[in-house]
Amino acid sequence: MLGEAPLGGWYDPGSFRDPASRVFYSDGDVYRTLSSEGLEGWHALRDSQQLTDWVAGGRLVATDELIQDGTTYLKHQRIPFWSHPYEWSFSMLRDAALLHLDLLEEALRSGLTMKDATPYNVQFVGSSPIFTDVGSFCRYEPGEPWLGYRQFCRQFLYPLLLQAHADVPFQPLLRGSLDGISADTARAFLRSRRTFKPGVLVDVVLQARAERSTAKSSDRNVRSELSAAGFNADMIIRNVQRMRKVIRKTRWSPGSSSWSDYASCGHVANQRDIKEAFVRQVAGQHHRRLVWDVGANDAHFSAAVAAMADVVVAMDADEVTVENTYRKLSTEGPNNVLPLVMNLADPSPGLGWRGTERAPLEGRGTPDLVLMLAVIHHLVIGANLPLASVIDWLATLEAEVVIEWVPLDDPMSQRLTVNKRRHEVHADYTEDHLRRYCEERFSIAAEQPCETRRLFHLTPLR
Repeated sequence: MLGEAPLGGWYDPGSFRDPASRVFYSDGDVYRTLSSEGLEGWHALRDSQQLTDWVAGGRLVATDELIQDGTTYLKHQRIPFWSHPYEWSFSMLRDAALLHLDLLEEALRSGLTMKDATPYNVQFVGSSPIFTDVGSFCRYEPGEPWLGYRQFCRQFLYPLLLQAHADVPFQPLLRGSLDGISADTARAFLRSRRTFKPGVLVDVVLQARAERSTAKSSDRNVRSELSAAGFNADMIIRNVQRMRKVIRKTRWSPGSSSWSDYASCGHVANQRDIKEAFVRQVAGQHHRRLVWDVGANDAHFSAAVAAMADVVVAMDADEVTVENTYRKLSTEGPNNVLPLVMNLADPSPGLGWRGTERAPLEGRGTPDLVLMLAVIHHLVIGANLPLASVIDWLATLEAEVVIEWVPLDDPMSQRLTVNKRRHEVHADYTEDHLRRYCEERFSIAAEQPCETRRLFHLTPLR
């Protein structure tokens, strides 16, 4: 789509919207090409004190300048695992928004600005947000407005307001539109008394009216009008400070869910020590680059293997659980566990232009080890996925796997079948079939009984 990348590399399929700055990969490293305008913006950032301070503080990706055959490239710190905002919990998006605002204000005070305001420019290293788009920075031109204000509202502010004040999960809305939530849509959710919540009147109601007015006068040059009116950086800084106060006041109390108290269930506490010993024994055989903990719940097992891996991605479909996990990880660690809202029965697909702009789960790096503790029965009984298909998918990852088998007579399986007739559950949901499917695709390296359940360590066939 973008032609051949420099240095014998290949372009990131999601990096094409900014013609001044494009990301590519070569020999496992991350680089960026720059147009003349992009190079000017990089020089402005490089020559400011902000670059050194931000990188030292872990708020901006480390970047080195490389000149080859007279062409300047940037070489970036590689993010261990790429995630998308529609996979984050509320506090993750909120922390990413605050990071963006902090960097923008500091940039403006140094004569710089940011060309956009999208959460896709932020990633998480464990539970710490980091800004990744060096190409977003450029010199501030007097009279320029806050170019990213509308985008910030659609992709940061409105999702947070909807969840905090209307208890509407933002993840499906952001997944449904990469451009975010429109002011009109946000206004529809935030009517009546919610109008007087911080940020709603000014940034939602009035913004919706302004967007309608602008749509009727599409030939207006808003930049020229603001410049002529004496718009300046101090005015943007005041707006950024106001927005920061709104974001800090916007909080969500997740309460409880069906799974947020799962760890306190009697059978979980009774079996946890057996499972943890088995998982530690498997993970301790050698260091892992990437571990997926699918159905991680409170990330107990993610934390157990964190010291034996570069990064652990703790996925769970329940946002309340992921929210609580993120808050705990942010204060207690370990700092290499990344919690994500992810339903394996309905995982993030490829989205955007040609379905490649935002990569699906498997397209962002395959794991060395997958933990699937008390998950199989939810996929097969709860989501009606064929058992053989689940094992087939695991085999495509070419990773070691720890599976917990939960038989049909287990109380948790019975809860899933309470409204199902026996013929409505896949007939091959038996341990014999599980063994057969696994033996066709893996080697069973170890087993461990766990009360009525059984743990399996599977290794790929070579």
